[in-house]
Amino acid sequence: MIDERAYELLCCQLGLANEEKAGLRKQVNELIARLKVLEESNKENSKALVDTINELSVTVENYRKEMELMRKQLEAKDEV
Repeated sequence: MIDERAYELLCCQLGLANEEKAGLRKQVNELIARLKVLEESNKENSKALVDTINELSVTVENYRKEMELMRKQLEAKDEV
């Protein structure tokens, strides 16, 4: 009788452990999915940031060229 009761308790504990394991597996899978979404978002944000930096670099270079041209025009005016 005691062995039978112990066996029933062990089976019950095993069932609970399996349920807990399934729940943990589900949580891990959800976390992995969230991590993948975050990685993709970071990749997109990084690309957008690089694009913005490149655009700003071009803009700064264009302004630098304009300022150099204006400086030369002012020097030419001063010589006249």
